[in-house]
Amino acid sequence: MIHIGKTPKFIVLAFAIIMLPLSAIAQTARIQSISGTGKVRVQREKRTNWLPVRPATELYQGDQIFLDKGVRVYLQCPGVSNPVLVRTGVVSGMGSLCINWANTESRGSQAAETLGGVNASIPYLIFPRHALLLSATPLLRWNLVSGVTEYSIEVTGPKGLMWRTKTKANQIIYAGKALEAGIPYSMIVRTNTGKSSQEDSSPNREQKASNLEFVILHQSEAASVKAQAAKISPTPLTNEASALSLTNFYGNYVLPESVISAYKLPANVYKTYSLTSEAIAILESLIQRGKQSPLIHRTLGDLYWQTGLFRLAEAHYLKAIDSVQGLEDMEDWTLAQYSLGQIYAAINYPKQALEHYSQARVGYIFLGDSGRADVLQRRIERLKKTAVNSANVKN
Repeated sequence: MIHIGKTPKFIVLAFAIIMLPLSAIAQTARIQSISGTGKVRVQREKRTNWLPVRPATELYQGDQIFLDKGVRVYLQCPGVSNPVLVRTGVVSGMGSLCINWANTESRGSQAAETLGGVNASIPYLIFPRHALLLSATPLLRWNLVSGVTEYSIEVTGPKGLMWRTKTKANQIIYAGKALEAGIPYSMIVRTNTGKSSQEDSSPNREQKASNLEFVILHQSEAASVKAQAAKISPTPLTNEASALSLTNFYGNYVLPESVISAYKLPANVYKTYSLTSEAIAILESLIQRGKQSPLIHRTLGDLYWQTGLFRLAEAHYLKAIDSVQGLEDMEDWTLAQYSLGQIYAAINYPKQALEHYSQARVGYIFLGDSGRADVLQRRIERLKKTAVNSANVKN
């Protein structure tokens, strides 16, 4: 294993702490499986280097792929149910291997006020947290607080208290009054030591975490989501590639504008709600089954950051970095370093941001992406200048 600060280990952009508008992104393919002895190499569009990749790697329309002799690869192409076999010994462009490429909408970032999950002494909400849900009897989960022997849970809605209960665990399945679709519901968790989830705040404690409601999908939207999920992955927990494809679908899901009037969500924030709880549950189930990888941890980091949970995002990005095994994980290492730089910059931790941005820049250079390395270098220089100016003001 390569150690940080010595030799670089091996960047989907981390989410900024602002609400971003939806944008069109290209659909992606994914390596479903690799068999045989040898390497599978990919050259990303606008990069100069060919690098080995592993199963579950995401591929884009402009990428090229090359297989060593005797290696077999099956690709899951967008919009196609049956995997596509890639030929050995031929450089193939993804655009010719997968025919049905299209653009899809990508959700915006999390709402700024959701940022929290820092103080380990409070039972901050983990999920659902500013999320859409498929089930009207969801699993409720919060931070496990050391020394606490009992938690009190309250779920409320526009009509008042829906459920009140107690438990010794840090999670419970909702069993109160029937929850209505399209209505925002809130959860409060209190410990028998006097702490409350309402104390959750941003890392610099400038504002309380808020707007953490959850909303259940109406039957029509839920049916549409389930139908699409079945096409993406009939058995999501048996294969890392399928699980990650479904995770990306859930994590990027937003309500269609044509139905938003049926949901009691403000027009300026509904695009920040997605099926993050469903996505997180899939990947955590993979980890519980012993399937861990830098890609899984990096994706979990993205999802937790998407819901505003700073410490959990940080922990999974660090696990992604620490679990690197070789060149096949170089891109995920770089992405995790960049994402850490993003979140530290967003919460005004310039020293940590500079450290991880610098590591990410080394990764970009190794990946043959001089353009992004140059952009990152300019960002590093600006951050250094800002840090110097701040120090001068304090003095």
